Amino acid sequence: MKKLLFIAAPLLILFTFVSVSSLESNAESVSKDQNLASWFMMQLGDEYSELIYQLQEYEAGRADRNAVLLQYEILLSRFNTINVGSQVKRLHDIFGSLETFNQHYLLVQSYEAPLRHLAGKEQAHALLTSLKANYDDMMGYALKTFLYSNNTLRSKLDGFISLRWLIHALLLSTILIGVMMIYLLKKESETHHKLAMYDSLTGIHNRLWLNRKLKDLEKNGTDFAFFLIDLNGFKEVNDTLGHGAGDQLLKTVARRLDNLTHDGMDVARMGGDEFAVIQIFPHAVNKEYVSQFLVNTLDHVLRIPIQLSHREITMSASIGLSVFTPGSKSLSDLLQEADFSMYEMKQQLKTENTFPVAPLQQPNAEMMSEYVERQSP
Repeated sequence: MKKLLFIAAPLLILFTFVSVSSLESNAESVSKDQNLASWFMMQLGDEYSELIYQLQEYEAGRADRNAVLLQYEILLSRFNTINVGSQVKRLHDIFGSLETFNQHYLLVQSYEAPLRHLAGKEQAHALLTSLKANYDDMMGYALKTFLYSNNTLRSKLDGFISLRWLIHALLLSTILIGVMMIYLLKKESETHHKLAMYDSLTGIHNRLWLNRKLKDLEKNGTDFAFFLIDLNGFKEVNDTLGHGAGDQLLKTVARRLDNLTHDGMDVARMGGDEFAVIQIFPHAVNKEYVSQFLVNTLDHVLRIPIQLSHREITMSASIGLSVFTPGSKSLSDLLQEADFSMYEMKQQLKTENTFPVAPLQQPNAEMMSEYVERQSP
């Protein structure tokens, strides 16, 4: 899924870029074509208007035939430019207007002989009427041809609209894919974080998380107790019942420790059959009592029989304890002290063959009164 998104995203961006470029190119082309056509028609219209004006002046007796002929030559020259110019040729190719312009050009050429032999108002009036009709017909054709009512321009306009909707669809698709990619990357990041911070077998926190947690507690100046737990006889379980049973044992122990946690308590697997428990001390408590109480609690929870491979076994654990107060020791000293304490307990269990900790007792009212340190008045 992620690979498809990473392939689709650049393709959509590319298609969007191509569509936008095409839209801009077509819009620019139409704009240039219209501007060019408008400019030529404006020039041609000016020459027509000037010739009409000169004929009107001649008819009124205020201009001579030479002025009329000069303006006629100018109009004829403008027509030649429109008919043979390379830019105008492109317009003719686009709009199919060459034939119509040639007809008007031939009509204008037919005025040459009458204008050279122009004599009298009646002849001038007849030429003026024909010239006006020619002008009106040509300008009407130009308005229909070079505006959006023309089929060629209309088809281009329809193409613009289609491209616009296509670009909108591509942009929306790109946004959706971007949101999906962000969501997938976020989920992937969370998954990687979980894999990095949690033990793959038991599902509880791992040693990397524990090291970061300890550093945060040290940085914040927090009082806490650190318990290092090593399962006794785990190797025998692996050797006699198999590694599958050993994994199941580790999962069961991790689940029991995790269910035991409350506010201020965290559990992590150090590796192998070693676990760690952190207990943050609430304000104003008897740290020694709370620590010993938790040692007994942990020992009691771990001694509950476990069913493995149709056999019921009872585990015990060596538990090392070290209490951290700001400025009292470094984290390295804390871990070393807990490890040494655990080792001593394991050796004691081997030599005395007795339980190294007292059975769990429920604290009575007198014990609970000692849970909170008395404050001096």
